[in-house]
Amino acid sequence: MQINSQQANVAPSPTEAVALKDNEFRIDAVPSGSALLVGDVAVFNVTGSFCATQAKCTHKQGPLNEGKLDGSTVTCPWHGSQFNVCSGAVLRGPAVDPLKTCRVVVEGEIGRVESV
Repeated sequence: MQINSQQANVAPSPTEAVALKDNEFRIDAVPSGSALLVGDVAVFNVTGSFCATQAKCTHKQGPLNEGKLDGSTVTCPWHGSQFNVCSGAVLRGPAVDPLKTCRVVVEGEIGRVESV
């Protein structure tokens, strides 16, 4: 069997034609209940609403975008600290410092993280 490595000549959709900036993401890349790393920020989809926080846990810098998201609560995969991803509040230690949060603006199919 021969595999053809050429791509079809198909025009990109309007969202594919747009080059994303460092602080932008395609909203379909973050399904409900998941997270995406956008630069040094973790973007979370909480039942269709997007929240963003610093990507690293305030305890030992664990990768929060790799943590389990349950509703609006993310659990750090390294030591189990829990945070509210919308407010940044610590819900369970060992972390004591809250997360920095960022505003997320959605325009069409593109989301943009804005620093606060």
